[in-house]
Amino acid sequence: MNYFPHYYSIEDIFVTQEKVECRVNTRLQRMGFLDAGDSQTDHLEPGRIVNLPLWYIKELKVNNAYFTVCIPEIYKNVHKAVCEAETTHIELGRLHPYFYEFGRYLTPYDSNHVIGRIIFETLRQRVRHLLDISKNDDQSRISKTEHRLDNVEANLHIAGMKTNAQYVKWLQMSNNNICISELVEEHQRKRLRVDLSDKQIESSPP
Repeated sequence: MNYFPHYYSIEDIFVTQEKVECRVNTRLQRMGFLDAGDSQTDHLEPGRIVNLPLWYIKELKVNNAYFTVCIPEIYKNVHKAVCEAETTHIELGRLHPYFYEFGRYLTPYDSNHVIGRIIFETLRQRVRHLLDISKNDDQSRISKTEHRLDNVEANLHIAGMKTNAQYVKWLQMSNNNICISELVEEHQRKRLRVDLSDKQIESSPP
């Protein structure tokens, strides 16, 4: 499975609609409407926390003078499991349905480079688990994995099950109709012509 987000990708739209906590760095005149929890002030003072959509944040420069992006708690919660190599027990679907893509967008704004390491180690540790459940699960049990896996893992899981089912079906076929390539067929015809010529020469009278 290849997943390349683009402008018309539904998954990408869902991810970029997510709200992210940002700390205000400087006084912003007449921007108090951005803080829906406090409508009494018209301005945003330094230190205030506002929730901004990801599609707006990714248009800002990493070192912009207005907002500092805060690392979401979901990545802080996974950090301990990553260090202890116990990520297979985490239900990523409950933490965030787009765990990897959400973190990928936030990586440039993480000055400590924590999110990038977390999403890399999480997938590295869970890929063997994905392989195991793809071999053992069937289509009727897909709903049981919806909270264990995020969107990327769920798609990999489905693709893995389909590939495994095709492999098992191929092994169980009694008559495998494998097509011979044109190059091999041409070689066989040449060998047959040579053999026939040799037999004709041997059978001809001296």
